[in-house]
Order: sequence, then structure tokens, then C-alpha cells
Amino acid sequence: MNWGRLFFGLLVVAVGVILLLDNAGTLDAWEIFSTWWPAVVILAGVLTFAANPRHWPVALIITAVGTAFLLSNLGVVDAGEFIIPAAIIGVGLLVLFGRGMGSRTEAGDRVNSFNVFSGSELASHSKQFQGGSISAIFGGAEVDLRDAAPAADAQLDVFTAFGGVELKVPEGWQVAVKGLPLFGGIENATVKDTLAADAPKLSVSATVLFGGLEIKH
Repeated sequence: MNWGRLFFGLLVVAVGVILLLDNAGTLDAWEIFSTWWPAVVILAGVLTFAANPRHWPVALIITAVGTAFLLSNLGVVDAGEFIIPAAIIGVGLLVLFGRGMGSRTEAGDRVNSFNVFSGSELASHSKQFQGGSISAIFGGAEVDLRDAAPAADAQLDVFTAFGGVELKVPEGWQVAVKGLPLFGGIENATVKDTLAADAPKLSVSATVLFGGLEIKH
């Protein structure tokens, strides 16, 4: 599952429903947005943990910040008394755990990474690489497959919004890219004209919103 696509899909659906109800006179969209916008941050934190449980410090900080702002908007706590100390605690946790939060190495047949306001570095050494899912939202991801070999139906799903993904593959791979760049770009800089007919193949399905995907050797 591509957690980034799920995140933005749920967000777009929710905004559409709220605007529809506002047009029907059922609720005030501006009031809903101004009060409940931190729920988007909370959702990002939950999906961060679901995608990468090992990155729990990042997920915890994102969820805690979103919860603090939501409680402040609801009048449960005072922003100055709670959110500022919570932010300081969050910075301290980043200092303590930051070395391990931005990177993750996958040794299996699939790579999976979901990044929100963060970055990751992944590498696969599998000789039967099957693909995986990479999401970068206001963040980035570097995926190194130069020591891997793809399975017959290997497919990598990439989603990036206001971020970037860099994919490195060995020379001799045939990389087939299909996707939707919206206010963004997809660059496949791999060598294509000297490939053998039976060259190893990797299929990349990409959605790029206000960001970029670069594929190179």
C-alpha cells in the first residue's frame, strides 16, 4: 500500500465532503477547517507509524504536535502553556533519536518508506527484488538498488508531494516509468539505447505533485 497516496486521497475526499456540506448549508466550512486542520497532522503521524514502525519517534512527534494544536483549537489547553513546551520536548527527542530516524536499510525483497517532513535512505541487496512503495511528503527519499537484481515482475510505486525521490539502479537495467507529474517532474536518466533485449526490468509507477522523481545510475 502506498501510504502517501492514501494520505492525500483521504485529505482530498474530506475537503470535498466539507465543501459540499457547506454549499448545502449544513455546516460552515471555514469554521471546520480553522478548528480541525490539526487532524491532518495527526493522520500524517498515524500513517507514518503504520508505514514505518521503526520510525516511531518521528510518528510520535508529528502526532503529538497535531494533538496539541487540536486541543488548543478546541479550548482544552492553552497554546502558550502546552504547545511551546511540547515543541521544546520534541526538539529534544529529535536530538536524541535523530541519528536513526532519517535512515532505514531494507535487506529484503521489498523496500517501503513513508516520509512526512523527514527523509530516508534505503538500500536493497536482494537478488529477487520485487519492488515496494516510496512516499515523500514535504520530505525526501533516496533508494539505492545498485546491488540488487529485479524479479520478473518487479514494480516500485512512488508518490511525492512537495518533496523528492532519488532512485539509483545498476547500468543494464531497463526502467519503465509511467506516472503523473503535476507541477513537478519525472526524470529518467538511465541509459536506454544499449540495453539487451532480455535486460532486467523494473517498472516504476509514479505520482509527483509539486516535487520530483529522478532515476539514475
